[in-house]
Amino acid sequence: MEPEARALEEFATFVSGVPTREVTLPFGRTSYWELGDGPPLVLLHGVAGGRRLFFRAVPELARTHRVIVPHLRGEEQPAAWTGIDELLDDIGALLAALDIQDATLYGASFGGYLALAYGGRNDPRIARLVVQGSFAHFRLRPLDRLIMLGSYLLPSSLGSAYYARRVLRGRETSILQEYAPDVAVMNGGWQRATPFASLRRRAQLIARFDVAPALQRTDAPLVIGHARHDPVVPLGLGKRLHKLRPDARFEIWDDGGHMQMVTHPARFAALARPS
Repeated sequence: MEPEARALEEFATFVSGVPTREVTLPFGRTSYWELGDGPPLVLLHGVAGGRRLFFRAVPELARTHRVIVPHLRGEEQPAAWTGIDELLDDIGALLAALDIQDATLYGASFGGYLALAYGGRNDPRIARLVVQGSFAHFRLRPLDRLIMLGSYLLPSSLGSAYYARRVLRGRETSILQEYAPDVAVMNGGWQRATPFASLRRRAQLIARFDVAPALQRTDAPLVIGHARHDPVVPLGLGKRLHKLRPDARFEIWDDGGHMQMVTHPARFAALARPS
């Protein structure tokens, strides 16, 4: 069986075995996955690719947790003009609607940024924060900032083509091909399924906001995981997080890249367990 066929079969098996439920959040009716028993863990995905990229990590996490994976605003549909507060309100509404208490909020990449920002609200329902490949603030390189601003003049299809060329064909794709070649062939389609309008809006949020003050306002225990050779979010940003919260548990991994949930799902899940 070809790698792509194997990955598609694995993903189809996963989706068929995970209950999909619905909940009303501030932006409307949406779906979420739920699997497993134990302490609740809410899993927040990154900028592109959506929750699909968790298909290997969710069963691992569900060995010890009740895992809830929401369909975040902007995934697979154009996002309304959204600020950081609206995204955090969505998380709070999810916790309230599902009556979640003593939860771990686990975010990967941009999802970790949201988790850190939500931690600043000191919601008593959050017992712990876990982030992988994440950051408190991320200043875009001048060229990327210029291209992002120019993209407002481009049709969505051209913007998506730029994203595919600059991000999907970079070093992270090489790491995927090394550690998860079956998923590497699917990744481009999954990434491009997030509308470019949503990608652009999330890039704006990343470039504009610094969640370091929120991180320092919360005393919730924090766990940080980061790959040494992460080409998407450099290790230096993970070290900066740790400097802001030196009490945090900090794990640096020598192999893999940004998409640990795909390439090293067992390790990604182990980060959420007590050391």
